[in-house]
Amino acid sequence: MLALMAIYGAPLIAAWLWLGYVRDNEGAGVSVNGELIAPAVPLEDFNLADASGQAWGLSQVQAIWSMVYFADGSCDEACEKSLYNMRQVRLSTGRRMERLQRVLVTPQVTEMDKLLEQANEGLAVVGGSVEQISSLKQQVVEAQVGMSDCIDCIYMVDPFGNVMMRFAPDVDPKKMLKDVMHLLKVSRIG
Repeated sequence: MLALMAIYGAPLIAAWLWLGYVRDNEGAGVSVNGELIAPAVPLEDFNLADASGQAWGLSQVQAIWSMVYFADGSCDEACEKSLYNMRQVRLSTGRRMERLQRVLVTPQVTEMDKLLEQANEGLAVVGGSVEQISSLKQQVVEAQVGMSDCIDCIYMVDPFGNVMMRFAPDVDPKKMLKDVMHLLKVSRIG
């Protein structure tokens, strides 16, 4: 009788202890390799355009998860590495790939679009005037109040248009993939 009680009671006791541990240690059992921007900050409308001149704004980042990278001019080594990592992460999501888009914001839209056309199929290259780009970039910077500065970060924007996470340029792409897969798995949006 005691053996039966132990067999059926042990999982309940273990679950109760684990729940108590998680409640006492906020965030226990959650591995975040990127940096959460808490609370997530909603983007305000912005006006950019793609290489063909089509308007590109807040509605293009809503209803889909977006990885956003800002390049000030030409795509240097750090830019190329970030774009490569973004592409590999997106491809590695497999069947969830259509729920994730990659976005490069740059003042040199046409030149960058032609330069990256072959290597980065599916990359949205968007930009505009210096003022238009700085308006969007300023929103992203303001979302990170209280966090350390991050140069060449990749930003995650959720399907509601909220800046909610950033990945430093030195984060291992496998760890970035783990976070992105977790977001895509647990969310029913996008």
